[in-house]
Amino acid sequence: MVISATRSHRRCSAAVGANVVLVPRRSSIELTFREVTGTSRETTVAAGVVVDWIDKTAYACAASWTRASCVTTYVGNMHFSVAVPRDTPVTVQARVVHTGRTSVHVQTRVLIRTGGPGEQPGWKTCTECFMIYVALGADGEPAPVPPFEPSTELERRRDVDAAQRMVYRRKVEEQIQSLPSGFATSEALTLRFLAETDERYPDGKIRGGAVMKWIDLAAEICAERYCGYDVASVLTGGVRFYRPITIGDLVEVDARLVLTGTKSMHVLVRVRAGDRWERNPQVVAYGLPVMVAPDGRGSARRITRWEPISDEDHMVAEKARRIRDLRNATLLTPSPYSDASESSEGSETAELSTP
Repeated sequence: MVISATRSHRRCSAAVGANVVLVPRRSSIELTFREVTGTSRETTVAAGVVVDWIDKTAYACAASWTRASCVTTYVGNMHFSVAVPRDTPVTVQARVVHTGRTSVHVQTRVLIRTGGPGEQPGWKTCTECFMIYVALGADGEPAPVPPFEPSTELERRRDVDAAQRMVYRRKVEEQIQSLPSGFATSEALTLRFLAETDERYPDGKIRGGAVMKWIDLAAEICAERYCGYDVASVLTGGVRFYRPITIGDLVEVDARLVLTGTKSMHVLVRVRAGDRWERNPQVVAYGLPVMVAPDGRGSARRITRWEPISDEDHMVAEKARRIRDLRNATLLTPSPYSDASESSEGSETAELSTP
């Protein structure tokens, strides 16, 4: 992994002994990644891996801004307008756009270079996403964060937009929490394992990006079992984290098909975790990835439509439609790249698009 950081857009003063020195507090950061191995037979990077890269970059941005350990509390919706190829440098940009009392809202964008021999070089957006982190104090409790004060019209628009998105997120969360916990008659599975990973925050808790990979994997297996083909994520994220996972916890990842289109499969995923002797582990997160089966020619295969049978099936399918409509209202549309000439190799970060 190659790492590069943008120039800071904010500075703060820090006292050192009797002297006061200016220490940069970064409001934007950029990292570059490349995947050369993977478990999927596809030539593109799995959505869960991309989300993990986003989480690493956004966490670095949030931690730099707060000067504290942070935890992921929300992963925004991501629509993959362009597949992320393997064996290709992938740039992830992150910038602070809004702060609450203890939270930092970070807007991210995933880019790949374009332009072959004789072509004008440029950048293409694969996906964009909002992330929310909460800063933790020395006691492990939420701690106040320095306020982000927009200084340009674009920053003010981003700040207002981030606040408005919270309304939609609460509505989606209410719908998801009201879903029944049973599997009913649809395709379903449960992954169960002990949490053992090096993907940890400095305080030892498992990173949100690692949990997102588990969510994507469970949705992938569930969808593949239903349709009989290899699948890929076209929409993921929209995940609210309720509690952290620690090393040694017994993790259960439940995946259930809840809605199909002519080519898409919506899979509800619930993550629970706790001590191995707990019979009723606590809910960690919910997700609703959308999967398709690529046909190898740049399109998706048509799939057999899942027909709800029981009353519970019909209720779940209707709630899934409401969730789909609500989160569509919060999706970012990647901007044209006429304004992205200042990218990772320039002196400043390329502008993140505003919906």
